[in-house]
Amino acid sequence: MITVDSKQIERAEELLKNIPNGVSKAVVNAINRAAEGARTDAVKKVRERYYVKAKDIREIIQITKATYENQAAIIRAKGSPLALSKFKITPSKPPQKRRKKPVIARVVRGEGGPIPDAFVAKMESGHIGVFKRAGKSRLPIIQLYGPSVPQMLGHKSVTAFVEERAQERLEERLEHEIERLLRGVGK
Repeated sequence: MITVDSKQIERAEELLKNIPNGVSKAVVNAINRAAEGARTDAVKKVRERYYVKAKDIREIIQITKATYENQAAIIRAKGSPLALSKFKITPSKPPQKRRKKPVIARVVRGEGGPIPDAFVAKMESGHIGVFKRAGKSRLPIIQLYGPSVPQMLGHKSVTAFVEERAQERLEERLEHEIERLLRGVGK
């Protein structure tokens, strides 16, 4: 949880006493900007650890912005495991002819390896995935998955970094918003 320091609030109240709703404006704007920055930091930190596209992370992270009535922003990520094909796989497309080499998957940077009996296939929908046969016969096949975005965001290195940066950013943004209101911008 990221909070605004009580000393900063007191300072804001003193400086913005002549501006109607000045403290609320400054706090809400600072919280919302810090939340946006936290999402950016989360995407960046997850990509440092995992082989996944920024788009696949960003679209899962939702922000409920702070308002004057509720001066708290909520950053939420919920989703199911991502298809293994969203990570780094070799081959990345279905081969033209039967492949003798195993499919190699890398989810976490510096880790990964071959997946016995797996194959890459393109479905009628156009989705390319990594699959395995459920039994000895051709069908049914099952798709293989990696971790979900919430699991990746929950890694302790990611969480610690994002929380620390969000707290720093909130303090910086609050100072910026106070100065902006004092200059008369955004009244």
